[in-house]
Order: sequence, then structure tokens, then C-alpha cells
Amino acid sequence: MKATSSAGTLQKFLARAVHHIRGCALMLLCAQIGCANAQIFSVDTASTSPLTGLWWNANESGWGASITQQSDKLFVAMYVYDVAGNATWYTVFCAVNGTLCTGDLLKNKGGVTPTAPWNGSSISSARVGTMTLQFASNDAATMSYTLDGLINAKQITRFVFGPPPPVVPGLAGTWFGAIIETRNNCTQSQNNGGRATYGQYDIGIGAGSSGAISISLAGVTGLQCTYSGNFTSNGARINANGNVSCSDGKRGTWKSTNIAITAKSMTLELDVKLDTTETCNVAAILGGVRQ
Repeated sequence: MKATSSAGTLQKFLARAVHHIRGCALMLLCAQIGCANAQIFSVDTASTSPLTGLWWNANESGWGASITQQSDKLFVAMYVYDVAGNATWYTVFCAVNGTLCTGDLLKNKGGVTPTAPWNGSSISSARVGTMTLQFASNDAATMSYTLDGLINAKQITRFVFGPPPPVVPGLAGTWFGAIIETRNNCTQSQNNGGRATYGQYDIGIGAGSSGAISISLAGVTGLQCTYSGNFTSNGARINANGNVSCSDGKRGTWKSTNIAITAKSMTLELDVKLDTTETCNVAAILGGVRQ
């Protein structure tokens, strides 16, 4: 997907990208420093806080956790119960490393009722174990912990109690923009590195919470690629995966790591694995503005 267009075409591409592709600077930075190189899910610690929110186990309503993310740091507050059934707070502070975040598990007690004058002198925190959070996506994780010498694990998901209006239908249509790639582990080493192609996207996606998705790219270089597959949505986020086929003979599989849509722009972050005429791991970002 390497661009071979003329200088004039390239200048037009750059001008349009600067003025119309929202978040283009972040996409270029990611392509240069490899912030999305891993071919597995990795927590975004660059500029957003995708993990912030309320989390729970839907089969165990009555307890939960609040996760606050700032850059690569997480603060987790668990509201649970002790062996006697008394409400208890535990907290964890940890640094994200890929999909993992591990820290000391602290039990907090003391303080005063909110109807009395504040006196923080009685507050205490004691280490009672450790906790590791392993994120499978921005909406699902495994919480493994040692508490007072006992080992346990819980599956948790984001607690969505008031999702925004569905964004899935807004992705369908024709978009103009670029695909920016970082390739690594290619069998032909000259294909490693960054590249970009300007073009038009035609995206078709089913209505509702799941269905088929198709992304057709027509590049200015003549390259044509089709990303076909399936998507699921919880009303707030979209996840998708499938197969990719290009006119230059390249084939493989793809999955989304992040999809952002507004009324005028879209950004799709994909992990692509080429496996036919060329074997490569590709971190791709598709960005565009609506026609």
C-alpha cells in the first residue's frame, strides 16, 4: 500500500489531511513511534482514557469497581463486602504495561459520616494482597487477586447504564482520507516500516447491535482493498474483524482495536495480519472525512 503518487498529488493529500482529518497528528505519531504495533489488544495510554468508568460482573450484581485512567496509570476503587457482609472499600494504584496492570491491594477504613464534620485522622490503609487486571479490550477484563492469603479471580465488564445514541449507522457511507500503516516482521524485510495511501472508502455496515461490515478502499495509486467481516456493538463501542483482500495479491485477516466516529470524520484502528504473497504484521489507521 505504498504511495507512488506525484508531488502535486502528495501536496493535495497533505493539505486535505491537515484541514479535514481529525486527529491526523496523533495518527502520524502512532505510525512513526509504533504505538499500535502489537498484534494484540493494548491499552491506549497516549491521550485518551478509554478504561475510565464503572465495571462489574453482570452475574454478581451488588458489587463493582470504579476505574480511573490517567495516561498509563490506573486507580481502582472496589466496593465490596467482608466475610461478615459489611460494606468494604479496597483500592489499587498501578501502571499499565501492555494489557496488564498490577499493584498492591489496600483495605481502607476510618473516616466519618458525611453528616458530621470531617476528621481524616482516623483513616488508615493496610496492604492485604495484590491485584492484576488483564484487559481483553476497553470493555472486558480479568481481575486476579490475592486477598488475606486467598487467591481468586473475577471476570468484569464495563457497566453501561446509559449508552449514547447508537453510532453504528453513522459509519456507513463514502469517506475521503488516508490509510497509514506500520509494518513489521515481514518476510521481505524491505516491506517493513511506515507507509501511507490516500484514497476513498466506501463502508457498508448493518443496522443494530451486530451484523456484516465491508470497507472498500480505492487508493490514488490504483490499489484496491476490501475489508469484509462482522461487527458487534453495545451502543457505545463497535468491535469488528474479518478478512482483507487487495488487488496486488495481498491477503490476510484484520480486527479493530478502536473505532471513533463523529458526524464529519471517522478513525479506524486495525491490526492486520498478511499471510499469502507477503507475511507481515500491520498496524493500520484509516482516517477520513465524509463526502
